[in-house]
This record gives sequence, structure tokens and C-alpha cells, in this order.
Amino acid sequence: MALSAPLLTRKRVISVKLESTKGEQIATDQAILVFDLAINPTSPFEARKGTGLYRGDNEVGVLGEGSGACSFTCEMRGSGTSGMEPGLAILLQACGLAKTLEVYQVHSNHTNDETITIDVWEDGVKKSLVGCSGNVTFDGETGKRMMCNFEFIGRWIAPTDDSLPAYVPSTTAPMLLQAGVFTLATESIMIGKFSLNMGNNVVLRMDVDGAGGIAYAMITDYEPLLSIDPEADLVAGYDYHGIWLAGTEAAVSLAINDGTDKVTIALAKVQYRDIKEGDREGIQIYDITGQCNHSSGDDSVIITASAA
Repeated sequence: MALSAPLLTRKRVISVKLESTKGEQIATDQAILVFDLAINPTSPFEARKGTGLYRGDNEVGVLGEGSGACSFTCEMRGSGTSGMEPGLAILLQACGLAKTLEVYQVHSNHTNDETITIDVWEDGVKKSLVGCSGNVTFDGETGKRMMCNFEFIGRWIAPTDDSLPAYVPSTTAPMLLQAGVFTLATESIMIGKFSLNMGNNVVLRMDVDGAGGIAYAMITDYEPLLSIDPEADLVAGYDYHGIWLAGTEAAVSLAINDGTDKVTIALAKVQYRDIKEGDREGIQIYDITGQCNHSSGDDSVIITASAA
């Protein structure tokens, strides 16, 4: 038997779409440019090592619920017309950020949650996840691209052979963590990195009637955490330790743009959890982690896309 051609890791594409009904597979049509793409089944294996005459495994094991996971990174990008890049807009909604026009905001209403179908083609093999929800972390180093790191879980669909589809992702430029505006309690503070982990608690909603025992994945809670590394200052300049000891909350805002679109991340009230000394090439810094508190209702994290 002649060997078939090897599958190339370079030839992989991903497409997503919001599901009309949570957990019901839908044909995807939104291509996305991503990096470090991985999609795998996560069904737990249950060994059946019961009574018997011999050592070792005598009985065939079984698989538990039919779950899977998909992770990847994509760039923070705009639509080119004062909005969020279309694929990114879909992903953010599946990570618990409700979309109203071009405002993406945390919420606590399950009916506003969105799930997505994810299709990945690996040089002729199609792998899919259905009913996906996930978590996102926004990461950037000053002067470099602002990246969005996604982790989704959902119901695993058995792979099939399928030719690579047409692949036309958005071509807008990535946004860089530069030529923007960062403020902490209305003060312009110099930072070398910015990280916002939405901290979504994502679980599988189990259902005996559902395929693989799963209805869909859902977010049961969120706990956004901000990590920044501002330059240290005199107590008279900016009293980081005093603010930490007092539990004082401060508004944080980051606005970046690509010359056409602008994305603003607004954190209503950040409270420092811990402060550690650090060094950035000879400049003393503080590595700060803060929790994002609400100010009025669900407003701890609000992301707005607009014209630059």
C-alpha cells in the first residue's frame, strides 16, 4: 500500500461562528488569523480494572464525556471601519463580553452568554468543537503587538477528512502597545507590559440527552486580574504601597490604535492585591497585580472599539 502524503503543520486554518442556539453546531464562515493553534479531545479515560485472574488490564476502558479544548493567540485588530475585527468580535462574546454596537462589557446574565462553533482544518483533516465558551487574556509589551490569548472548551466532534477551505481572514494591521494612552487614577504612568486576564470560570453543562453528555460550555463566574509593571516613584510622587495598604481603588484606562481604529480598555476600579519590587534593565519597577472591581453594576471591564 502506497503511503499518503504527510500532513503539514503549516497548512492549518480556523473558522468560527456564533451559534443561534447554545450547543447546536453551525456552519462556520469567519476565518481568523491565529498563532499557536491547538485543538484536542479532552474526554477522560476510565479504566475498568476490576476483579480477574491476571495482573494488568483485562477489560476495555471507556471514555467519559465527549469534551475538547482549543487554544490560540490572535492580534488585537480593528475592522478598518471604526470597529473590532469581525473574528475577534465573535471570540470576545464567547468569553463573556456582551456586545452592544462596538462596546464589549462583562455581564452576569446567562441569557446574554454566547457560544460558538469552532472548525479547524489541518491539511485535509477537519476537527470541530461545538457549544464553546472560553477565557481570554490580553497581553502586551510596550512597543510590541497587543495579543489576545484564548482558551475554549466545548463538545468534541469526531474528525473527518475535508479539504482545506478558502481562507480569507481580515488583513487589518495589528495594534501595538505604543502611541497610545495609559492612565492609572488619571495619572500617566510608564509601564513596560500590560496583562488583563478575564479569569472566566468555564464549565461544561452536562446533559444526559446531549451528544457526549454535554449541552454546551458556560461561564459561571469571572474574576478579571490586571498585571502591570510601572516605574517606581517616590512616596511623594505616587504612593504605591500606601494605596495598597489602604485598599484604595483606582480607575485604569488603556487606549491603543492602528491609525484607523481605536480600542479602549476601561477598568472601573482596580484594587492592588500585591506589589513586588522588580528591575527593567536598571530601572526600578513594581510588579503589581490588581483585581478589577465593579463601580456600578457589571462595569469592571468595558472594551470599546471606535474610530481612532
